[in-house]
Amino acid sequence: MMILALASEVSALRERLDTHERLAAGGRPPVPSAVETYAPDEAVAASRAAARRSLIERITRVLLEPDAPRTRAATAGEPSE
Repeated sequence: MMILALASEVSALRERLDTHERLAAGGRPPVPSAVETYAPDEAVAASRAAARRSLIERITRVLLEPDAPRTRAATAGEPSE
């Protein structure tokens, strides 16, 4: 359970960082009020949802299938070293 709690925090931090980057790219300063009121469009929301699903799948694969590949390269279908 601790791993899932930490993954939840990592996911939230990734989304906040993405918000900061998008605000900065749009010429808006990433101040707290702008970050808190940012509303992602459908494409951004879909991208974030896909990233969350991917994170959850990687974590649960390791937890539920102890012999599953654990490297990013192996989970992406690339040959591992």
